[in-house]
Amino acid sequence: MPVYSFKRILIESYPILAASALISLGAGYLLSANIDKIKAIPFILMMVPPMNGIGGNIGCILGARLASALHLGTVEPKFKGQKVLRCNVIASLLMGLIIFSFLAVVYFVAGLTAGLGIHSSIRLMLIFLMAGVILIPLIILSTVILAVVSFKKGLDPDNVVIPLTTSFIDISGVTCLLISVNIIGV
Repeated sequence: MPVYSFKRILIESYPILAASALISLGAGYLLSANIDKIKAIPFILMMVPPMNGIGGNIGCILGARLASALHLGTVEPKFKGQKVLRCNVIASLLMGLIIFSFLAVVYFVAGLTAGLGIHSSIRLMLIFLMAGVILIPLIILSTVILAVVSFKKGLDPDNVVIPLTTSFIDISGVTCLLISVNIIGV
């Protein structure tokens, strides 16, 4: 019997992709509803694609690894006491912290280069870094939960985890940026 069947992929993927589209619409709505804050510093709008892209990439890497590990049996569909799961979570956490820190410095330099001044450039850097630090645990938690729960329910995590994770990160990334803007100010 083949591991992948055309029918199973369609049956499992269609509702997931439809839900993912609806979730992603929420991210667009959040941007639209907060356009005045975003207009105050146009750099905030420039932060959305890297925030969601990096977040999605981290979630996809972790999701793909967990789906493979679940299929191979190197990770059991449970949350505690697993070295392989813990190793992947820690690697994702460190990878996220490093890349979001690097890009925060890039935003600082971009702000200075654009003539925003030192204080505004520091705020840009802190907004992006804070949003990333808030987003990373959300990425890891949602990805692990989706992988384990989908596998336990008899669904193929390959059909479920990546679409839902990236859509969740779209809305979470925008939310984390807006939270950071509200805390740090523009």
